[in-house]
Parts: sequence; C-alpha cells; structure tokens
Amino acid sequence: MQPKALRALLAFPCIVILFIASSPFGRTQALDPHVEDKNLPALDKFVNELRNGQSGEVRGIYIPEIMAASVIHQPEGNNQFVSFNKNTLTQFDMASQFGSAGFLAHNYLAGQSFSLLEINQIFYLIYGDGQTSMLTVTEILRYQALEPASTFSEFIDLQNNHHMTTAETFLEVYDRPGQIILQTCIALGDVSSWGRLFVIAEPFSD
Repeated sequence: MQPKALRALLAFPCIVILFIASSPFGRTQALDPHVEDKNLPALDKFVNELRNGQSGEVRGIYIPEIMAASVIHQPEGNNQFVSFNKNTLTQFDMASQFGSAGFLAHNYLAGQSFSLLEINQIFYLIYGDGQTSMLTVTEILRYQALEPASTFSEFIDLQNNHHMTTAETFLEVYDRPGQIILQTCIALGDVSSWGRLFVIAEPFSD
C-alpha cells in the first residue's frame, strides 16, 4: 500500500457538521423497511429503482427512517474521488484489497446521516440484481486529525486518546474482512476537517 494512497483516503474534502463527542449509543429496534415514511421510499420500491441486473454490484444503501442513497464507484485510479451528488455514496475501491467494503460521503450531503447511526442499528445493502443484505452497526470510531489541512496528518483516537499514524488509522478501520465501513468527516467550530467518523457494520445475525 503506497503512503500517498493512504494519505488520500483520510484527507478527502470536508464541510462542517455538528460533532457530538459523547453521543449515547443504545440498542435500536429494527424498523419495518417495507413501510414508506414521509421522507423515504419503502425498501422494495427503492430496490426496484436501483435494479440493473448486475449481481454482486452494490447499487445503494438504505437506512430505515434515515437515508436512501445510491452508490457509485470511484473513477479508475482516483482514490480521492467522492461524489458531490445529493443522496449518493461513493464506494471506496481500495477497501476491497482488505476484504472490506467502504462507502464515502461528504458530511453536508449523504454523510450527514452517518452521524445519526447507533450501535445495533439495522440497514441494508442493495445489489443490482435486486438482492439485499441486512447489516447491523457494531462499532463507531472517531478520530481527531492533528493537522486537519494536511494530507500527512496523524490522528488521535477519541475513544482512548491513542496517537496513530495515517497508515495505522487506515489499517485499524479498513483491515476488516467481510465488514462494511461508512466514512465521512467530523468538524468542530470553523475547522471543516477536524476529524473523521467511521461507522462499522457486519452482516446481521439473530
């Protein structure tokens, strides 16, 4: 893994969102995804909108009562690309090298919803053939960037105040075979790239 590519991951552009360092994480009940609410389509309707016949291709992510977002891929060779389209996530192709799947979003667009997720929250991956995969949030990671404007920044794990390099942070987050990672930025005050938020999920099991 080249250091340049590692730095690119943790430095994509950010816009200010509210950062709450001590959000309570309680158990969340699964919601009925087939009931359409006032803001989001029902899951089955959203699946049909994204269907393109391609099995194994992630086309969207659906979080009941929170988000219904389509998924696009990064242009080949551009690991810094993050979509500026509303309700769109960008699949981070480099994560697949570690057997995980990463999805990026600016925090003034779809990434704004990531801060609403809680431990045990249920959400769905939608595939091009119409299949869905149920996931549950297992961990939420927050890091402060010591040099927010620098692509060489090191990080502080806000859970334990552990000092980490860019490479260490990348591996901590993405070296998780079979897991799903949602990434956006954290801002504090007028510092738009103050930190990073990662929501970790794995296949749901009773």
